[in-house]
Amino acid sequence: MLLKTNLNDIYAPIDGDLKLFSEQLKEALVSTDPLICQIHSHLLAMSGKFLRPALTILCSKIEGKENPRAARLAVAIELIHTATLIHDDIIDDANLRRNMPSIYSKWGSEISIVSGDYLYAKAFLVLADLGDPWINQTFAACAHVICEGEMKQIEKRKSFLISEAEYLDIIHQKTASLFQAACMGGAYLSGTHKANINLLGEYGRNLGMAFQIVDDCLDLIGETKRLGKTPGLDITKNDVTLPLLYLFQSLGDAERLALLAEVQNDGLEAFEKIKTLAVQKKSIAMAMRKANEYIERAVAHLIPIKDSDYKKTLALVSDYCANRVC
Repeated sequence: MLLKTNLNDIYAPIDGDLKLFSEQLKEALVSTDPLICQIHSHLLAMSGKFLRPALTILCSKIEGKENPRAARLAVAIELIHTATLIHDDIIDDANLRRNMPSIYSKWGSEISIVSGDYLYAKAFLVLADLGDPWINQTFAACAHVICEGEMKQIEKRKSFLISEAEYLDIIHQKTASLFQAACMGGAYLSGTHKANINLLGEYGRNLGMAFQIVDDCLDLIGETKRLGKTPGLDITKNDVTLPLLYLFQSLGDAERLALLAEVQNDGLEAFEKIKTLAVQKKSIAMAMRKANEYIERAVAHLIPIKDSDYKKTLALVSDYCANRVC
């Protein structure tokens, strides 16, 4: 099978659904307030991969039925995701997002905090309109878990010697939980049985774990233009990532302590040194192997699902996440 690296090609079976999603996203961001309109126009111009909405729509079709509520759920999920990005940029002091100025860099921390809160509130209004207690409970729990993960990550900053299990717990909460909920929500709307909802949830969770590990690797070796953000932020902010954990584990005590001191003193200056060491010590390759293990687990959870173009597309999405360069 020829690997598809262009998401537009991968998304072809749901092209119409994504157009409906985009229209409804624009409608959800309409406001009579001039400042909110400016911010939302900027957000729409920064639009990303729409990976989580696509997963929701794909999972909503596994029983071969159309469900008009899937696009609406996808809107709520994208609003939650965007809210987390706005807050992340404040926490990380990040000026660039998707090759454009971040909301934080354009409007400052105070407006950005409230903008993120506004999108969270809007997301839960959209969810409430769906009128389903299971959906409301699932995504309220997911938002709760995301916030817990963010707090844990901040708490563990500068703790480059935490265990791999602690790191994996953080990325499960911060990233994989929304992938999981997106897939489960779509599957739930399809009318499929509980076993399939759980299978697709596990597909999403494992995919989200892989996605974040690859993202952590790209922060070391990626380019600004491709990433749409400045590489090296994890080191600058002293965030723990899997390739960095593997790197520090590979060093002797003296070398590890010296490098830790450099990172904690000035992460930006230490970035190039760490980048070189991470390649030499194969810590990036080790992290990518771990990401591929999660991809394999994700695809394995698709096996019992009934064959369809949508199931094939879910497998293609996993290939894309494993091999992406941005």
